[in-house]
Amino acid sequence: MGRVSLWAKKLKTNQKRRKKTKKKSKFTLALIIVSATFFIISAGGGLSYYMGWVDSIMGWERPQSSAQLSLGKPVFFPLPEIRVDLKTNECRAPFLHTVIHVQLSPDDVSRLEDNQDLVMDGILTHLRGQERQHLVGKEGSERLRF
Repeated sequence: MGRVSLWAKKLKTNQKRRKKTKKKSKFTLALIIVSATFFIISAGGGLSYYMGWVDSIMGWERPQSSAQLSLGKPVFFPLPEIRVDLKTNECRAPFLHTVIHVQLSPDDVSRLEDNQDLVMDGILTHLRGQERQHLVGKEGSERLRF
């Protein structure tokens, strides 16, 4: 009889543990569901506020501001004629013969004239690093606009 009662006690304690585990698992499941719901609602609210949907739903209007700049009429300033040997792996290097026109505001023309040598040096350095196949066609002409 001692063994039966010991076995019955173990069975009762196991059943109690299972009931506690079931209660804990139900509580844990409910906690996870509530937390996930709260997270989804919070994320959706934050996203809608960030995207501006809350303002449009609530009818709130933010003041619109705009800035207008008067730059004046642009001036085209021609730089001296350039002749540059392009980079190549061949014995005979192709060259580029061009005139560059700079578009700028009238106030900046004197600054460009003062620094014309530095500007020309930068342009020549840039062009000497280019290969012929990079300057051919529409993409090549767009690449030269800097």
